[in-house]
Amino acid sequence: MLLILLGVSISGCVATEETITIEPEKQWIEDEEEVIELVEEGICGDLDGDGELDCPLSGYTPGTNPWWCNSTGIGGHHVDLAYDGMEKSPLSEEECELLTAEFQDAIEWTSQWPTLGDAEEAGYHMTVGYTNGMGTHHAMLGEFRMSDDDFNADIPHFRGTYLDSEFNHSRPEFLMYSGEEPDSELVGFAWYVRSPADSPPEGFTGGNDWWHRHESLCFQIEEMLVVGENLEDGVCENRGGENIALDDFWMVHAWIVRPWLTHDDVFTNHHPCLTREGAIFDDGDDCWEEGTEHVGHDIE
Repeated sequence: MLLILLGVSISGCVATEETITIEPEKQWIEDEEEVIELVEEGICGDLDGDGELDCPLSGYTPGTNPWWCNSTGIGGHHVDLAYDGMEKSPLSEEECELLTAEFQDAIEWTSQWPTLGDAEEAGYHMTVGYTNGMGTHHAMLGEFRMSDDDFNADIPHFRGTYLDSEFNHSRPEFLMYSGEEPDSELVGFAWYVRSPADSPPEGFTGGNDWWHRHESLCFQIEEMLVVGENLEDGVCENRGGENIALDDFWMVHAWIVRPWLTHDDVFTNHHPCLTREGAIFDDGDDCWEEGTEHVGHDIE
């Protein structure tokens, strides 16, 4: 179950038809009975006794500067040249309040799929298997197929999906899970937006969301599954794949699913407890005390 710490009250916590409608042609949830009831699941409720419904994020109190508004450093080692010489910094009170609301929207939306099994039953597709530091990457691809005749590996367009030039803070393009089994839990999200290679997207409030690029990913085309990054064509072909040029697609992660939080930088690329050997759930393990500046990200 997705757990979230206590915090600020916002209205409309329970998932309704309004919260799941984006665009008619991109609406994949047809049966409202499949959408979880956030109050019944214990995610939302009148947590502070004031008669208002609360969908909280980690104890936020307006006017404070919580950890997710106080990112520092350079956001990990997978940093684009667009951020050369820059460092992250604490957000203003106004910025923090706006960012918190953006995160709350994302938590409310994604809490519909607390496990990998829930996501795949709803139509999410695993594009990246479990990977050190990140878990899986699941995307809603609908009827799109890389094997379609009009798909161009050099200038890819993912028609009918959310993998486009639009940033929507409440609808992350990728859900990330702790393993590849049906009961693997949701650990984080990633947003994926097309923007010029020298210009990161205008994303979250505050400017600490440093986006990165994977210039080329090797995909097994029929499975739409990544099997390598920045590989020579021959190496990719030996893995049964084809290189897809993605130099104008930008990605950013946010670690806001309890307990998978990264207190030194909410937007860091990787989580230390998603190790090469698998996810570590023991909160006494040293990985939960580690920083996130130098966590591996190899796709093997």
